[in-house]
Parts: sequence; C-alpha cells; structure tokens
Amino acid sequence: MSTLVALTNIVLGIAYCGYGVMTAVEMRRDWRTLGFTHFGMAWLLMAFTCGPHHLVHGVHVLFEGRQGGVLDLYSVVVGLPAGVAWLALRVEAFAGGRGDRFIGGDPLWVRALPAAASLYAATLVVGVVATVAGSLHPTPLVVPNLFLVVIYLAISWFVLRTQLRNHPQLGGWSLSGLSLAVIFATCALMHGVMAAYTATGAYAFDIHGLVIDWLSLPAALYFLSVVRGLYRNAIHDWNAAVVDADPLPAHALHGR
Repeated sequence: MSTLVALTNIVLGIAYCGYGVMTAVEMRRDWRTLGFTHFGMAWLLMAFTCGPHHLVHGVHVLFEGRQGGVLDLYSVVVGLPAGVAWLALRVEAFAGGRGDRFIGGDPLWVRALPAAASLYAATLVVGVVATVAGSLHPTPLVVPNLFLVVIYLAISWFVLRTQLRNHPQLGGWSLSGLSLAVIFATCALMHGVMAAYTATGAYAFDIHGLVIDWLSLPAALYFLSVVRGLYRNAIHDWNAAVVDADPLPAHALHGR
C-alpha cells in the first residue's frame, strides 16, 4: 500500500511540474502575440505548488517511513483518469493541436458522472470520519489542507458552472472543462484526507509540507479568482476556452 501511495504521488508530482514547465514555455512563446494570460499564470503557480506537495509526500512515504493510507490512495487514483485526459490535451495543445474534444449531447458516461461523484465523495467522507473518530494529535499541517479543501471545491464549482451554463446553447461539453472540474474536486478531497491523517498523527509533521501547503493557498486563491472572473466575463483571457465548451477551442487557445 505504502509503495503504491508513494509512486502515485511521485508520478503526479512530476506530471504537475512538467506541466508547469510547459505552461511557462507556452506563455513566453505566445506573450508577444497574445499578451498576458491570467489562466496560464494561475496554472503556473498551481503546478509548482501542487507538484512539490505530491513529490514531498511521495518521498516521505517511500524513503522516510511514512505509512501511506488506503484513503490517500483512493482519493488520488479516482481522479487519475481525468488528470491523464487533461494532461494529454494540454500536451496536444502545446504541440499545436486542438487541445480539447467537444462532447456532443449527453452520453451515458456523462449522465453517470453525478451519481459516481456522489458515491465517491460519500465513501471518502465516511472513511475520513472513521479515521478522525479516534484520538486526535493535530499539527499545523491540518490548517492549510482544510483551507485548500474549500478553495479547490470552489474552483471545481465555477468550472462546472461554466459547463452547465454553456451546455444548452452549445449542446455539449468540453472534455477539458469536465476534466478540470473533476481534478479540482478530487484534489479537494485528497487534501481532506491529508488533513485527517495529519490530525490523527498517521502523517507526522514536516516543515517541507507545511511551507509548500501554505504557499499553495495564495496560488489556489488566485486560480479561484481567475475561474470566477472567466465565469462572470470579468476577465478576457486567450486561455479561456480551456474551461469553456468551444467546439473549436484551438482558435481561442492559441490564436490560430
């Protein structure tokens, strides 16, 4: 179990940092023609805080004796398909491709998402409640993780609301947008699990995790302000189609 938790987190950490590098290169490449992108900057900050969070946690589990919990693995693995889809689309966009797929109508797997998400969240919450039902030994690591639960759920909600608002007009969904909503929802629950394990002493305090998680807060708040601004049309960004449902998102993504 611990090996799986460690390897999963290390792979996620590398993926986030890799995407951060891609975002930085893309922003530098397109700055003169398309200008500044709030969404790109927000992702850059998120990638270089989320990535180190997972890397440090994975290293602690793999090399320093921290025992990875089953809820930790469960919270991360469920979000992996959405994460893989999102990363694959971003790599495609980085290489000059479409960077998204338009999902017409309401296929069965889309209609099943609310029930699957409810089941996943319910089982995870039950597991967290059972975990913290024992003796508590909270450390300062609990606080930033609890804040991140709220912020990431809010981000997921605004991304999902964008999809719901555009669906009647466009008659479909953005695979990139749906993936992003799932990613942030599962990230929120993952931080809830981290808070629970930290509060019970299952995950010992470490200064590296504390610094990274506190740095994650302003990055997450900035990301929330960006997706909220995009939803309210208060921000005009050439990366806006990433969370939208544009049948031809490549034009908005890269100005081509």
